[in-house]
Amino acid sequence: MYYYILNPSSGGGRINKIQDRLKSRLTELGIAGEFVKSIGEGDATKLAAMGVKKGFKTIVAVGGTGTINEVINGVGKNDIAVGIIPIGYKNELAKLLGISDWQNACNILAARKIDILDLGQVGKKYFITSVNIGFGAEITSTKPSDDSLFQKIKYYHHTLSWTSKFRPQKSKLNFNDDFMVETDFFNIQISNARFSENQPQDAGSNLLDVLITGKVSGLNSFKYIMDPEKLKPEKKPDISLFRAKRIAINTPKPMNVAIDGSIACKTPVVCQISNRQLKLIVARKKSSLKPGVKPEPPTKAKVKPTKK
Repeated sequence: MYYYILNPSSGGGRINKIQDRLKSRLTELGIAGEFVKSIGEGDATKLAAMGVKKGFKTIVAVGGTGTINEVINGVGKNDIAVGIIPIGYKNELAKLLGISDWQNACNILAARKIDILDLGQVGKKYFITSVNIGFGAEITSTKPSDDSLFQKIKYYHHTLSWTSKFRPQKSKLNFNDDFMVETDFFNIQISNARFSENQPQDAGSNLLDVLITGKVSGLNSFKYIMDPEKLKPEKKPDISLFRAKRIAINTPKPMNVAIDGSIACKTPVVCQISNRQLKLIVARKKSSLKPGVKPEPPTKAKVKPTKK
C-alpha cells in the first residue's frame, strides 16, 4: 500500500479538479493506497512521519517542490521510498527526474525504479533541489501559485519592484574549511551536484554545486531575470561555479535563505551533504542522478586562504 500526501493548494487548487481521475488511475495500476491532505505549512512533514509510524514503505508527495521538501523531512532516516506526483507549477525536481505530469507520474510509481540520493542539509532541515540567498530567496514568496495572468502580473510587479531597489550584497563563503571566498553577489544558489548536466560519469562522492551570480543592479537585474541573452555582454554579471561538501555562508546583515522554494531561515548558515540518503522513485528512461566530482575553486571570485 502507498501513502499519498496531497497539498490542496498546489497549482492553485488543481488537485481538486483531478483527484477522482488520479485515484482511478492509481487503482488501475494496482498502487492505490491511503490519501491524506495537508492543511498548512509544515503539515506534510507531520503526515509523512505519521505514515512511517503506520508502516507504509512508499510515501508519495502530491504537490509542488515545497510539498516534496516537507515530505522528505518527515520520513526521517527510515528505509522509505519517496515518490512524486507533480501538481504545482514549475516543479523543477519532477522535471529533473523525468516526471512530466501527473499521468506520467502514476506510470513511474507503478514501474518503481529506485535511485539513491544523498540529501543536502541546512541546520536540521534537509533539501533535494536548492538553497538560494539573494534574489532567488527574495522572490520566493511571490512565485505564481497558478498559471493565470493575474498571478503572473503580480509576480513580475514584485520582481521589478525588488530589483529596482537591489544593491550588490557582500558575503564570505568558507568551503570545506580549505579556502574562503569574499565576493559581491546578486544570488547564491546551492544545489545537489548529482543533478548537474556537466558531470563526468567517473565515480566520486556526492557534492554540492555552488553557483554565484555576481553583482548586477537596478533595471539590468530585471532584464537579466527576464532574458539573460538580451542583456549587453558588458552588463552581464560574472558567474562562478564550484563544488564542495560543506559551505559556510555569512553576510554582514542577516539575509533570507530559501530552501526548496520556501523561506526557512536567515544567514549565517552552513550547507552540507548530509549522512542521510533518500530512496527516490524516478523514470526508467531518464535518471538525472549522477556521481559527484572533485571540488573546484571558483574562477571569477576573490579567494583568500582560510585562517587555520
